[in-house]
Amino acid sequence: MVEFRALGPLDATVGGRPVDLGAPKQRKLIALLVSRLGQPVPVDVMLEALWAESPPPSAVTSLQAYVANLRRVLEPARAPRTPTKVLRTSDRGYLLDGHVVQVDVHRFERRAQAGWQAWSRGSRHEALSEFEAGLAWWRGEAYTEVSHSVHVVAEVGRLEELRLSVVEGRCAALLAVGAHEVAVADLEAFMQAHPLREYGCELLSLALYRAGRQAEALAVLRTNQRRLGEELGIDPRPALQNLEREILSHAPALDWRPVPLSPAVTVRERPALAPRIHVPAQRRPEPPADQEVFVGREAALRHLATVSAAAAVGRGQVVTVSGEPGVGKTSLLRRFAERAAGAPVLWGACPGHVATPPLWPWRQVLGMAGTHCPHYPVPDPVADFLDGAAGRPTSGADADTATLRQFDAIVQYLIGASTTTPLVIVLDHQQQADPHSLRLLAHLAESVRASRLLVAVAYRSDEAACLAETSAALARADMTRVDLSGLNAAETRALASAVLRREITGAAAEELHYRTGGNPFYLRELVKALRSEECANGVRTAPLSMPVPTAPAPVREVVLGRVARLGQSAVDLLSFAAIAGRSFAVDVVAEAASIEIEDALKLVDTIAAAGLIAEDPHRLGWYTFTHALTGEVLYQAMGRLRRVHQLRRIRTAALRPRRVHPLGATD
Repeated sequence: MVEFRALGPLDATVGGRPVDLGAPKQRKLIALLVSRLGQPVPVDVMLEALWAESPPPSAVTSLQAYVANLRRVLEPARAPRTPTKVLRTSDRGYLLDGHVVQVDVHRFERRAQAGWQAWSRGSRHEALSEFEAGLAWWRGEAYTEVSHSVHVVAEVGRLEELRLSVVEGRCAALLAVGAHEVAVADLEAFMQAHPLREYGCELLSLALYRAGRQAEALAVLRTNQRRLGEELGIDPRPALQNLEREILSHAPALDWRPVPLSPAVTVRERPALAPRIHVPAQRRPEPPADQEVFVGREAALRHLATVSAAAAVGRGQVVTVSGEPGVGKTSLLRRFAERAAGAPVLWGACPGHVATPPLWPWRQVLGMAGTHCPHYPVPDPVADFLDGAAGRPTSGADADTATLRQFDAIVQYLIGASTTTPLVIVLDHQQQADPHSLRLLAHLAESVRASRLLVAVAYRSDEAACLAETSAALARADMTRVDLSGLNAAETRALASAVLRREITGAAAEELHYRTGGNPFYLRELVKALRSEECANGVRTAPLSMPVPTAPAPVREVVLGRVARLGQSAVDLLSFAAIAGRSFAVDVVAEAASIEIEDALKLVDTIAAAGLIAEDPHRLGWYTFTHALTGEVLYQAMGRLRRVHQLRRIRTAALRPRRVHPLGATD
């Protein structure tokens, strides 16, 4: 048996004894073969890996000599003119036989898998042991000798991502067993080296909090938020935002609880954060039950896969993904990106918490295009734009001409890059995009059909008005639409059970669906609030049947923000409607709020367009809150005296006689 250690400088043992792998190029050759264990490596790939783009005339002869040398080293006891068993010749090149060769890479992957499986069983100590055993195999960069070869760089990147995930998993396990100070020390060094790892940031903040360093825990989260906004133009993921609120409120769910040495049947609430798993989709185990769980959306994913396949064969596509806040637009696109095999995903987003320069999402897209298409030349105008050297003329005509030339260069570069590989461009949160970014999107849409580009544009449906001109240009490009609504009752039950980490009853699922309308964000926040209440009260019901708590703070912030954007008159109307109940008659609410009926009808049209209410199809003049939570939040925002006063006005308006028209309307 031949054993290789490739997680660092390559070395090998044959029959338990170390062997000399020879000169640098010979070591490069065997490292390349180890990275493709069990797969034939063509001769031209070997020549390129050893001599880049300029192999000498004697390259093939030298390659054959290296192979002969390696065969003698790896099979010292093989008799002359007998078939080789380790480094074999195939009709497509050479290969290392995986049946007689072992590599530390596979041992590391097995340890990592065992660690996640132990974690999912609740065995935190075993998970810690497996993670540490896996990390012990690492001695440096994977496949060091050929790590920068174009034929190995993807595998090196995959292994490095896997290693970082295991480091985070080990730290999560340290937190679970109570080794908070050890976790702090390791995570501080980890985040110093990898400052954009959001899960590492989450773990470090929790570790600091449990170590009694609350101010430092909050500073870590706020530094991360600032860095994400400045460097990537994105917001922290919801888990980080929720963790900050929990730290500020000293939520009991953050406190550490001892874990048993052996797996137990009972489910603990939150001793530590579950490790996120970054492995190829075909080998991905079940994800941990946290706020990253993805449920449903199969029809939308099928549609995205269909348009992606069309784009890959030269029929470029534009697809828009719209829906209310929290409905899962970004999650859907991330899920699609995970499944977009063979097509690099270029992601550009517009942050909502910080001002960004013009064309910010396109800077992100173009930067990633250069990474994924390194051999396609970047034209000077695009390079100047990325370097910040592209100035903007002051006079109107000159500015328009320069902008058009810049847009043309960017569009032609992206279309040209897609000839080397199909590309998926994701533009998220486009309701916050600057006018120049939207104009460039419209410019690209005009040419996308003759490319291998799929352009996916996500925006909030309640702020679609700011994209009106862009939408017209996208429509001319034969765009398709994905309009996301809430999850159905079955999907609501599946998501709530996953977040709560145990099955809930059908009745509880129905109540959650009624109150949230299947909005995944509202649903997660309600279930997390329930979990915190259970933890604080020491009560655990399984399956869930207890009353669902009132709207938590994150939900209130989102709802009140959506309502406030509609103007004070809409706020007044909806406040009275919340007193009336889930459904309300517009004429009654308008009279109670002292709003003329013509103005009220305009207001309900605006509010319905924002997705907060829907017209009752069976009762003329009646409307229903899309989510019961919306009415609850507005009701809770009022003081008791104001509620009583408005309820009296609602009753007075409702009791006033009305003349009924033949079609059912009242007067």
